[in-house]
Amino acid sequence: MRILKTGCGNTEEAFIENRLTDGVNIIFSNDNNKGKTIIFQGMMYALGNDPIFPSGFDYRSYYFYTSIEHCGNIFEFLRKNNTIVVKHGDAVTVCSDTSELKYFVANNVFSLPYIVKDDFQKVVDLSLFYQLFFVGQDKRNPSNIVNSGYYNKQDFANMLYALSGCLTLTESIEKLKSLRAELRKCKANIEILSKRLSFYREHPEIASVVSKSADRENLEKERQEYQALNDAISILSKKRARLINRKIKLENLISELNSLNTQLKTGEIHCQDCGSSNISYVCGDLSFELTNALVRKNVMHSIAESIALYATEIAELQQLIAQKQEELNRKIQKTPIPISNMLVYTETIRTYSEDEKRLSDLHDKRDALEAEIEIEQKLQDSNFETQRRVKESILASMNAFYKLIDPDGTQIFRDFFSTKSMTFSGSEEQEYYFSRTLAIFWHLKHEFPIIMDCFRKGELSTKKEAIMISEYQKTGVQVILSSTLKDEEYSSGTKYYNSSGINAINYEPNPNSHILQKKYCDQFMGLIAAFGIIL
Repeated sequence: MRILKTGCGNTEEAFIENRLTDGVNIIFSNDNNKGKTIIFQGMMYALGNDPIFPSGFDYRSYYFYTSIEHCGNIFEFLRKNNTIVVKHGDAVTVCSDTSELKYFVANNVFSLPYIVKDDFQKVVDLSLFYQLFFVGQDKRNPSNIVNSGYYNKQDFANMLYALSGCLTLTESIEKLKSLRAELRKCKANIEILSKRLSFYREHPEIASVVSKSADRENLEKERQEYQALNDAISILSKKRARLINRKIKLENLISELNSLNTQLKTGEIHCQDCGSSNISYVCGDLSFELTNALVRKNVMHSIAESIALYATEIAELQQLIAQKQEELNRKIQKTPIPISNMLVYTETIRTYSEDEKRLSDLHDKRDALEAEIEIEQKLQDSNFETQRRVKESILASMNAFYKLIDPDGTQIFRDFFSTKSMTFSGSEEQEYYFSRTLAIFWHLKHEFPIIMDCFRKGELSTKKEAIMISEYQKTGVQVILSSTLKDEEYSSGTKYYNSSGINAINYEPNPNSHILQKKYCDQFMGLIAAFGIIL
C-alpha cells in the first residue's frame, strides 16, 4: 500500500500534499508550527483513524482526503466528521461511521485480522490496526496503545498473533467453557447424590428432608446461571432489533430512490416551495447531488452495500442468539432432576438402586468430560506456545534494533509495551517506537507504509538518525517521516537534499500555524466534487 496524496480543507482554506513518492519521504521544517502534524493526522483520519489533532485546530470544520494505491488499485477516501466516502474508479461507497468503513476496507481494500474480544470473534477496528505502522506525535504512550478504551494492549498483542498465523480458536474456547461448566455441574450432582445415598444407608427416614435442602441450594445456583444466559440473549436481541430497524430504513430509502430514479427518467422534479430542480441525499455530514445520474447510481449502490452489511451483522447476531438459546435449552434439559426433586420428594423417595445407577452414570460422564477437556486444553496450550514464540521473536528483533542505534543503552524490552513505572529519557522513547515498528514490519513482512510523525523527537543524535533512515530504506516499503531541524541544520541547506534515496519535502515556506491557505481551495474543491459532494 502507498499513500499517493493527502489534504484537508473547506471552501475557505485548504492544503494538498501530492509530493509523496516510493521509498523514504521526510517532511521537514525549521519550526514546530508548520502544519506537519495536521497533515500526518489528517492523512490517517481520512482512512478511519481516531482524531488526534493539535489543540486549537477545529478538525470538525474540514474535509479530509487521502488517496492510496494497493495491489494496483487506487482508492480515494474523503471524510467529514464521522461520514467517510470511498471512491474506486466510478464507484462511490458511503460509510456512515468507521465501523461501516472497517467492513468495506476488509472486503474491498485489504484484509483485517480477527481477534477474540469479550468472548466473541470480531474484526479489529482500523484505529487499532493502524498502530502496527503509524506513530503520531501526540498521545504517545509506550505503556499502552494510543487512545486505549475499548481496546487495550492485550488486544494489540492478539492482533499480532492473528497476523502471525496463530489460530483464533473461538470455537475451541467456547467449547472448553461449555465443557468445564458441564463438568462442574456433573461434579456437583455427584456430590449431591453421594450425600443422598449416604443418608439412604444411614437414615432412610430423613433422606427426603436432606435431599430437599441440598436441591434448593443447587436450584439457586442453576437459577443464577439461567439468568446470566437470559441477560446475554436479551442484550444480543436488542442489538439485533436496532440493526434490523436501520436495515429497514435503508431498504425504504432504496425504494424511494428507485421511485425517484423512474421519475427523473420521465420528467423533471421541482420543489413546490422554491421551484428548484436540485435534489440531494444527505448522509451524516455529506450531501450528494442526485440529479447527477452517476452520483445517484453510486449512492444507491452504497446504500445497498450498507444493507448487505447490516444483513451480515444481523445474521451473525442471530447465530450468537441461537448459540446462547441452545446452551440455555441444553441446561433446561439437563436440569429437570434437581428441580423436579423439589416436587417428587413431597410424595416419594427414589429407591436406593435408582440413585446408585444414576451415580454410576454420572461418574462415567465425568470421566468422559475430563478426557475431552484435556484434548481441548492441549489444543489451547499448543496455540499459546505458538504465541509465546511469536512474542519472543518480535522482542528479540526489538532489542536488536535498539542495540543497533544505541549500543550503550540499558533498556531491555520484555514486552511490546513498557510498564507504567518505566521512564524513557532523551531519545529513548523514539528508539522504542523505531525498534517496535521495524521489528513488527520484518516479522510480518507487511506491505503497509511506515508513518512516523516527529521521528527525531527527544534530541536524537545525527548518527542515530542516519542509522534509522538506513534501516527504513531497507524495508522496501513507503516510509513517511517528519522532522523539525535545528537552525544550523536548516541554514546549511543540504540536510536531506543531498541524501541518497530520500524525498525531502520542505514545509518551512508554509505560514506559521496556518498551513491551510486560500490558494489551494480550487484544487481541493475539485477533489471533493469528484465524489459528487454538495458543499
